[in-house]
Amino acid sequence: MEKGSAGVAGPSSCDGFEMARSHKVDIGGLMGGGRQVLVVDDLIPIEEFEGTRFPDPAVVHLEMRYIDHLLHIEGAIDVRAEGPCDSCLEDVVRSIHADVDERFDPHPGSEGDPFGENNVLTGDRLDVADLAQQLVLSAMPMGLRCKDDCKGLCGICGANKNTGECTCAEVES
Repeated sequence: MEKGSAGVAGPSSCDGFEMARSHKVDIGGLMGGGRQVLVVDDLIPIEEFEGTRFPDPAVVHLEMRYIDHLLHIEGAIDVRAEGPCDSCLEDVVRSIHADVDERFDPHPGSEGDPFGENNVLTGDRLDVADLAQQLVLSAMPMGLRCKDDCKGLCGICGANKNTGECTCAEVES
């Protein structure tokens, strides 16, 4: 089985100006039968989403095959997420792992819809950065929490109930 490695050289700098890096992969050779497996190992920045930051690039490993007229993508994406706990507002750091098992129809007529099933595939180009962004966000929990049994903040004084009891509980009784 022939394996190819796709990747683009890192950002280049010219007189202090840093050029953006492309994360688009040409899958034309794969669809033409030239290669059986296309492997992509890359570091891809993930954009901030609703207060959750991704300080380090996501580690992306993908293996692509063209099977039964579909582009089949398997692999994994790992990234670190940071943000405030949805209950107590303390800083949270979480590892996010997304298993990748996707199938796309790369044939004409299936592209063009930005909300469509394969909005990451345009012609013979797969936008790995967009795919990674979508898969990481879909693997995120509905709310970032410091721990499963977070007690949150006191509704009266705003004290963090995880660090101790506030005196408001005594006043209410």
